[in-house]
Amino acid sequence: MSGPLFSIITVCLNAEVHISEALESVLAQSFGDYELIVADGGSTDGTLGILGASEPRFGGRMNWLSERDDGIYDAMNRVLDRAAGEYVEFLGADDRLRPGALAAVANALGSTPRPDIVCGATHVFGPNAEWDEPARRKIRRGLPARVPAGHQSTFVRREVIQAAGGFDQRFRIAADYDLYLRLVEAGRTERLLDEALSEFRLGGVSSRSAWATACEYRNVRFAHGANPVVEDLVMLKSAVAATTFAVWMRLFHRAPGEARLSRSRR
Repeated sequence: MSGPLFSIITVCLNAEVHISEALESVLAQSFGDYELIVADGGSTDGTLGILGASEPRFGGRMNWLSERDDGIYDAMNRVLDRAAGEYVEFLGADDRLRPGALAAVANALGSTPRPDIVCGATHVFGPNAEWDEPARRKIRRGLPARVPAGHQSTFVRREVIQAAGGFDQRFRIAADYDLYLRLVEAGRTERLLDEALSEFRLGGVSSRSAWATACEYRNVRFAHGANPVVEDLVMLKSAVAATTFAVWMRLFHRAPGEARLSRSRR
C-alpha cells in the first residue's frame, strides 16, 4: 500500500483558541507514518494563520484546505476522498492525541488479520475535572448502545468507511454512531485497547446539547430497526441523565464518582 498507515483528519471552524494544542499533539507522536489533513470551514479568526505557520513543521505530512461546507459530517466525507491512509482517525480541533497513541495503535495492528476498527480509552478533561473513559462494548436490545470510544480514540480502515457510504448527513450530531452501526451490521471486526489514545475537552456540540443528542441517538436507532416506543423512553432517560450531569459539573466542578481533581496525569 503506497499511502501512510494513518490519516489524521481534523475538521474545524474558528478554532484559533485550541487548534495549536491539537497540532502539537500530532507533532509529538513518536510514530511518524501518518498524514494530517485539516479541513477548515471558512474561519474568520486566526485559525488559517496558525495552520499556515504550522504546515512546514510537519515536513510534508500536513495538508490543509479552507472552504465552505454543510457541517462537520459533510466536511468529513469530503476529506475522506482526499485521504491516503489505511486507517483514519478524526481528531477534534479542541482535542489532543495522547503521547504514544499512534505507536499503540500501530502495535495493535500487528495482529493478523488486522481489525477494521481499533478503539482506545479517552482522557476526558475540563477546567476542574478529568477522568479516563475506557473503550467498551455495550449492547442494548440487540444494538450497540454507543460507539466503543469517541471519534478521537477510534481508528477505522478507510476502505470500510467508504464501502459503507461514509457519514449520513441526515444526522447532525450522531452520524458517527450511525456509521458504526452500519459497520457492525456489515460484520466489520474491532479491537479495544486499554491505552488512552486521546484527550477530549468537555464543551463540544454533543456534550453541550443533551436533548438534541438524545433525540439523534433515538433516531439513529429507529433507522436500524429499534422499537420506537422503547427508544422514546430511553431518550427521555438519557436526556435527563445528561442534563443532571451538566448541572452537577456546573455546581460542583467535577464528574460524580469519576472526577480526578489532581492534575498529576495531565
